[in-house]
Amino acid sequence: MGAVRLRNLGEAVHLYAPPGSPQSLPVDAGQVITVAGPMTETDDAYVCGADGHERAFPKSQWAVEAPPARAKKTAATAAAEEKGGDS
Repeated sequence: MGAVRLRNLGEAVHLYAPPGSPQSLPVDAGQVITVAGPMTETDDAYVCGADGHERAFPKSQWAVEAPPARAKKTAATAAAEEKGGDS
């Protein structure tokens, strides 16, 4: 199913429920959230979720964010870890 990372391009919003509700998820401007996938696109929205739990995130408010890059180990770091410590 996967997960989708979305960045809020607009003003701060509350997702899932009104502000103050225990189910509310406040999302600040510029904040990245992770939502359940899979994702499909329409002309004006990213639709995320499945099995009757789909939600549309308007493209005017949200952008798909690439997953964070994993740090690659250098050969020296990998060798030191294999020996059990720093060299």
